Amino acid sequence: MFTTLALKASLKKIWTWIKHYWYVPAVIVYTLFLWFVFGKKDKAHEVLKIREKSLEDQIKIINDSHKEEIELRDKILKKYNDLVTKMEESFRRDEKELEDNKKKEIKKLVENYYNDPEELAKLIAEKYGFEYVE
Repeated sequence: MFTTLALKASLKKIWTWIKHYWYVPAVIVYTLFLWFVFGKKDKAHEVLKIREKSLEDQIKIINDSHKEEIELRDKILKKYNDLVTKMEESFRRDEKELEDNKKKEIKKLVENYYNDPEELAKLIAEKYGFEYVE
């Protein structure tokens, strides 16, 4: 009976210690579990190498894709800038032609109506949207 009482007291002490320091046995069990699961280090190391290679391949693909997008964007911007430049040049040419045509028309009007300044003023006002005030 004495041994059962001593055993019972020892078990109570152990149980109390486990309740207060439960994480120590949990860490030991967890470590043993990992050791048994990953006991073959070659397989685990091989899996890590494969994952690392896969990650490197994915990063390379992403970088290549990004580089292609940047090149495409630069080409599009260059085309856009060239088009805008051509349009501006065309606009300047057309504007100059219109000014030259207006000058020719005004010169023609002045030549035709140089004796009648009032009629000339009315025609110019009418043609170019001015208001004629007498």
